[in-house]
Amino acid sequence: MKILSVRFLNLNSLRGENKIDFRQAPFDKSNIFAITGPTGAGKTTILDAICLALYHETPRLSTSQNSNEIMTRHTSECLAEVEFEVAGIGYRAFWSQRRARGAATGRLQAAIVELAKLDGTVLSDKVSEKPKLVAEITGLDFGRFTKSMLLAQGGFAAFLNAGANERAELLEELTGTEIYARISSQVYENTKEKERELELLQAQVGAIELLPDEQKQLLQERHIALKTEQALWQAKVQDKRKEHAWRHELDKALQQKTHASLVLEQVFTKKEQQKANLAKLEAHLPASKLQPMFVAFAQLKEQQGSYSNQQQLLQQELFKNKESEASLLYAGVFTLNAQQDDLHKKLMTLNADYLTQQNNFQALDERFATQLTLVNQLHDEFASIDIDAVRQLLQQLNDTKTNLKIVKEKLVQHNALLNKLSAIKADKSFAEQQLAPLANQLIVLRNSFKLFTEQVKDKKQLLEQQKLIMQLSEHRSHLQKDEPCPLCGSKEHPFIHEYEAVNASHTESQLQEAELNLETIRNEGLLLNKQEAAAVETIKQLSEQQERVEQEMAQVLHSIGQNSAGLSDSEIDSEMLSVQARIDAQQVILSQFDNKQKQFLQAQTLSQQIQQQLNNAQQQLLSINYQQERTQEQLADVAAKQNEWQTKWQLVGEGRTFSSVVVQQLDDIETNLANLLADMQQKQGVLEHLTLQLNETNTMLSLATDKWQRALAQSCFSDEASFKAALLTEDEVNKLNTLKQQLEEEELAAKHVLLDKENEVKRLSDKPLSDLNEASLLAELAHIDAQLQSTTEQLGQVQQQIERDAMLRTQMQARLQIIEEQKQDYEHWQRLNSLIGAKDGAKYRRFAQGLTLLQLIELANRQLAILHNRYQLARHESEDLELVVLDTWQADSLRDTKTLSGGESFLVSLALALALSDLVSSKTRIDSLFLDEGFGTLDADTLDSALNALDNLNASGKMIGIISHVEALKERISVQIKVEKQHGLGYSQIHIAS
Repeated sequence: MKILSVRFLNLNSLRGENKIDFRQAPFDKSNIFAITGPTGAGKTTILDAICLALYHETPRLSTSQNSNEIMTRHTSECLAEVEFEVAGIGYRAFWSQRRARGAATGRLQAAIVELAKLDGTVLSDKVSEKPKLVAEITGLDFGRFTKSMLLAQGGFAAFLNAGANERAELLEELTGTEIYARISSQVYENTKEKERELELLQAQVGAIELLPDEQKQLLQERHIALKTEQALWQAKVQDKRKEHAWRHELDKALQQKTHASLVLEQVFTKKEQQKANLAKLEAHLPASKLQPMFVAFAQLKEQQGSYSNQQQLLQQELFKNKESEASLLYAGVFTLNAQQDDLHKKLMTLNADYLTQQNNFQALDERFATQLTLVNQLHDEFASIDIDAVRQLLQQLNDTKTNLKIVKEKLVQHNALLNKLSAIKADKSFAEQQLAPLANQLIVLRNSFKLFTEQVKDKKQLLEQQKLIMQLSEHRSHLQKDEPCPLCGSKEHPFIHEYEAVNASHTESQLQEAELNLETIRNEGLLLNKQEAAAVETIKQLSEQQERVEQEMAQVLHSIGQNSAGLSDSEIDSEMLSVQARIDAQQVILSQFDNKQKQFLQAQTLSQQIQQQLNNAQQQLLSINYQQERTQEQLADVAAKQNEWQTKWQLVGEGRTFSSVVVQQLDDIETNLANLLADMQQKQGVLEHLTLQLNETNTMLSLATDKWQRALAQSCFSDEASFKAALLTEDEVNKLNTLKQQLEEEELAAKHVLLDKENEVKRLSDKPLSDLNEASLLAELAHIDAQLQSTTEQLGQVQQQIERDAMLRTQMQARLQIIEEQKQDYEHWQRLNSLIGAKDGAKYRRFAQGLTLLQLIELANRQLAILHNRYQLARHESEDLELVVLDTWQADSLRDTKTLSGGESFLVSLALALALSDLVSSKTRIDSLFLDEGFGTLDADTLDSALNALDNLNASGKMIGIISHVEALKERISVQIKVEKQHGLGYSQIHIAS
């Protein structure tokens, strides 16, 4: 970890904003510098700012929502910001606090904090979370930071002069050796747990009661006797059940025989009741034979009547058609006379129109010649202008203008895409910032889930053990002091009172609470997983959008490069104005040409109109002439057709009178007349065919009548009415046939069932099994079955005792095997417990701390060899965590650390402080070191040695800052941060000198 810069505002006596950047000159030339100034000027405040920005606290002063002792008096806000580097990655830690309304007397507001990477990625903005995240990144919490990187005033000799227990706590805090205490305590607890499990298993084996051998032998003999007795009673039960089954079947067969006789009598009764209906079916048979002949006779008679009616209707329709034909011919003659009159009038009108149109044609011909002369004159005037060159130049200018517009639009499009890309990057950065804390929260939740899972497992195991202990409470109640235990033989019962206090309900509530916490964490984990997946998907989509926008920007830039030839936005606007001016000049020329051409086209159009009128007049003359010829031809045709229709009407309409009619279209009259004649011809043919059919039908009806009368006379029916009465419908015949068949089938089935039941009674009666009735047999069967049940129950009880004894013997063997395995496991833990186990964890912790102290002494002695080669540190021979000083100038004599002088104590303490910094940095590299200690206790030689040692550290790449007011130190270190008091104001200012 290396401090890159520190910025702070209104801290203690350093009013206003100050920033020290260790990457800039003069710090980039020398890694060692001094923070100098008079006492109370505010030198240590610089180190306070670093702690405040990282951990929200300092070694001397504290801050909270309600108290802020570090804010400069009479100010309303303060802040601290540190930029630092870990493993090549830069970070920024920020803390600030304000007072309400910006007033120095205002209420303190909540602190604003932030931890972010130097690229702007925010990692945390929560007060409680940020120091933990700093410790996770750097490997240093606040305690380790102030003992490894920032050595505050009065802290040098803390470790040197501490007692054994205090020194152990310091070592544990600095190096994290508290794990060894937990291991030692856990080994002790595991050993006790294994011991309790073994005792519990032994108690369980002692509680198993097995049968004596004599009792076991008697049970086996009793079991054999009962098995034999059970077999005898089972045989009697089977025999008695056979007798009961035989009697039951015989009684059932007799009942069924009686029932079958009754059913047969019911069938005979039913047949008698349906005798009348069955007689109808017999009478229908001869009538059904005559029915086809009667149906044929009736159909011919009906057909004769139909043909006669159709013949009369056709004759009436033909008469009406003749009347319609005469009316149509009369209307045609009247219409042709009217057409002749109209054609005479039309011919006279056409003759007059021809003379008028001939005069109009001559006038138009003269006007056309005059207009043609004007057209030729205008054509010569506009033909002198080279309009193609003007249009070509104008097209080129318009193309240039279009290209410039495209470039302008592309530039606007590029700017829009650039804004869109910035927005996407901002959204993506925000999504990534949201994703980072989710991952950290998931890690915390997974650790909590693992912890609570282990708690649930432990509570379940403890609950089972407590329940088992409670089950053995009765046995414990019989134990007496100084009397041997019937299970283990011991006269000491150390846990009897402890087990009496065991209550499983408390453990059950703890288990439920742990399970509830586990479920809560599981639900939170599911929610966070969904949020993390959503954030990852959002980042993915934004990355794809960013890629697409960048591709579009590249295409737009490529298009701009092709069309603009490297012109800037202002140059494009200027070029567009120039092109527009040239376009306007060419359009003036084009407008002049258009005016000339427009006049020519107007004159040409008028000339064409006159010529068209001339052509129209000529066409009208020809049309009138044609109409005259056509009208004369029509008049001749109408006269011929009038004579023809007059002749037809005289033939058809002779003797008929007609009222006056309206003139109609002759084509409609001819069409109606043709349709009428076709209809009359069709009806005449139908009438002739119908007459032939009627004649044939009359002949066939006469023959069928004779045949029917003869057949009726020869039948059993007296007349046609009796024949019709005997006929039945098809539905009636089907129903009666079904009834007849059903009665016959019922009779046959009843007879068959009766015969079967008579045979069944005979078969059972021929082989009798008992003289007793069914009730008596049931009573005997119940008695024998009760005897069998009693014997079976006794056999089951004996069998259960034998099987339970066998099961208990198997369980005992298994538990003895488990006890043997548990003994081996317990002995393993017992040996481990004898080495490192302790209830308070002190045994293994002290051992580990002793090793850590040896390593620390080795590192400190390396520093002492540089600082002052007279002294070396060593561990006390009898006390593991006690330190002694080895005086190499006095034949390696041992001295207590309390006998050192002030300067010697400072050097040894400094060596220990530097060693502690190296020890803590085993996981995190410490590249910045700040020493806030009074160097004034050192003489000139010792000070020189200390500064040489610090120079060596500086050469190794560490940045070292020393807070002191010693003049010799100021002269030795050129780069200085000077904190100078402002007289009479109570504030100080910072100046950097080199």
